[in-house]
Amino acid sequence: MIDEERNYHSRLLTLSHAFDESIERMKSSYLDEKYTNWTVWLLLSPLRDIAQINSVHKGLKTFSETNFFLAIIPFVSMLTGTVALKPTDWIEYLGSMTLGLVLGYIFTLTFYFPKLLQFKSNHFHTGAYRVFRKQEYEMFRSAFLDHKGEYYFRGLYDYINNMRVNSNDFQSLSTNINESLADYFHKEKHHLETKISLLKSRLNRQDEKFNILVNTYEDAISELEKENDELSKGSEYVIELIKDINKLLFRMKNRVFSTKDLNIVSGFTLYERREKELFKIDDVGTTGSSPMKISLDDKSLYKKWGAVKVVRDQLTQPVINYPYENHTIVSVRMNMGIEQEKVWVFNFHFDSNDQKVSHLLVKNDIIDSREVYRLIHALCLLSDEWSGTYLKEAGNDE
Repeated sequence: MIDEERNYHSRLLTLSHAFDESIERMKSSYLDEKYTNWTVWLLLSPLRDIAQINSVHKGLKTFSETNFFLAIIPFVSMLTGTVALKPTDWIEYLGSMTLGLVLGYIFTLTFYFPKLLQFKSNHFHTGAYRVFRKQEYEMFRSAFLDHKGEYYFRGLYDYINNMRVNSNDFQSLSTNINESLADYFHKEKHHLETKISLLKSRLNRQDEKFNILVNTYEDAISELEKENDELSKGSEYVIELIKDINKLLFRMKNRVFSTKDLNIVSGFTLYERREKELFKIDDVGTTGSSPMKISLDDKSLYKKWGAVKVVRDQLTQPVINYPYENHTIVSVRMNMGIEQEKVWVFNFHFDSNDQKVSHLLVKNDIIDSREVYRLIHALCLLSDEWSGTYLKEAGNDE
């Protein structure tokens, strides 16, 4: 590739030596071609050579470089003609002189004509070149319209030479650019890889947070659903309680209501305080293992029996005991008169996993347990009032 560039470069220099001077010569005579006919230019050629010998100070060099000898041939012909004629024959003399002058001038033009087609000749004429060298003229014609000093092979040679001189700099610049770009892209790649890694880490953390949030949300939803289920069940428990209360009201209306109807919440035992003892007056929905009498002075029973504790300590709040596995007893003290001399103890008996009773008596979530205790207290007062002196002790009712 380098050898080919050198060959083309040297060819441009050769073309410059061969054509540039000719192109410049044609461009300088192009205006003459526009305004002067090449025939007139040819006829005036001898006179132009004579006009060049216009001063002695140009010396012999100038004289020898001109075509002076060609230019004076017509005049020599005229003198020759004069010698050949008789002096007395003036008419013939003048005619011979004129004819000799014309013939000599025409003969001289035959030497000048080739000079009209020679680039290095001072008599070169583009118009004559266009007529007698038409093919070559058309080849050069594209350069005639350019300004003087333009459109030369030398200029193209210098331009290519400058490009070759600068090719190494260009190659070095190109190499530097490529290295800079490679370094830049390498840094950008590393920067992007780091950024992508950070984004992935951040995304993973966001995923973890999102998963935690989703789990928390699902747990909250689960808790809400659980609470909703419990509330739904609680509502059902309250509705069942209301139904049981309505049933009691009808039994009161029909005068068949008694303490045995007080099992609207759970099974129960009902005790009445009599001096230093608790007497069982009813037992509904239990195994029947509760004693008929419980001594209030027996300290060993204080912790075992919630009924004893609420009476001895005169508690207004219920006492909850777990006498054995999965069994709960809630003991509530109730004053049966204004003087508070008559006291009953109502003991709710139920399994610890009984959700209905737990919601109504222990958890205080769907309804305040105190209201349930007050309801049972009110029903006990009504039962005691209606029964009067006919209330019998449990076990004697046959």
